[in-house]
Amino acid sequence: MSLVSGRDVLAAARGGGYAVPAFNVFNLEMVQAVCRAAEAERAPVIVQVSPRSIRYAGLHPLAAIAAALADPADAPIVLHLDHGPDLAACTAALKAGFTSVMFDGASLPLDENAARTRDVVKAAHGAGASAEAELGEIGHATDVATPAVLTDPPDAGHFVQETGVDALAVAIGTVHGMRRTGATLDIGRIAELHRNVDAALVMHGSSGVDDETLVRAIAAGITKVNLSTALQAVFMDTLRESAGRPGHETDARGVLAEARDAVTEAMRQRIKIVGAAGRA
Repeated sequence: MSLVSGRDVLAAARGGGYAVPAFNVFNLEMVQAVCRAAEAERAPVIVQVSPRSIRYAGLHPLAAIAAALADPADAPIVLHLDHGPDLAACTAALKAGFTSVMFDGASLPLDENAARTRDVVKAAHGAGASAEAELGEIGHATDVATPAVLTDPPDAGHFVQETGVDALAVAIGTVHGMRRTGATLDIGRIAELHRNVDAALVMHGSSGVDDETLVRAIAAGITKVNLSTALQAVFMDTLRESAGRPGHETDARGVLAEARDAVTEAMRQRIKIVGAAGRA
């Protein structure tokens, strides 16, 4: 089927008590992996593109690949801009065919974040797409210190009410770029956010969360789960192993195919863990 709106997919997940996995991609093979995993597990999924991937491969080439592969797939597939820096970036993505966009204004004062988010929501909804924002300080594994600014539930509820945003990335103890699990989540805060916020709660930095904790977080109210670092590690580990195998010295397609297939299996496992399997 054609790419679908993030609004429909997130609304179904909220109503069904499961989460939708959002897989970051950067090339043909990663998009193939997402679509194949979605079809194999009959699951809704989100193909997620970051500004860094756009700088690498281009906005329109990635959008074209996602659209072309989603069209014959028998599963709902959303194309999402991750961490859009401003309205211009979000608008460009919408014009390129993205069905969901994120504006990351977490570093801005609350009022300015809300004002800019409202503009993005208006543009996204006008295009039939969903809009995501961020509140709190999620941080990155390369930061000197782990951020302590977790998302305040009443503030989050007011922010969503004021902006009309469909999804909200929240700071609950996860950190972007973790290469191993071990993140300590505030499950009680997730439950409180769920009670206060009339929008899909998004967990960024999910590669650092072990399976048991991830299941608990979803039960507490997480609806969208972002995954990047762990999957890139699978891709790169397989790439190195395959490239060193006799007969692959000049077979780039064979090497890339093995990396793609390994990532597909990893994605299938994540789809099952977050409860999205069979929800298509």
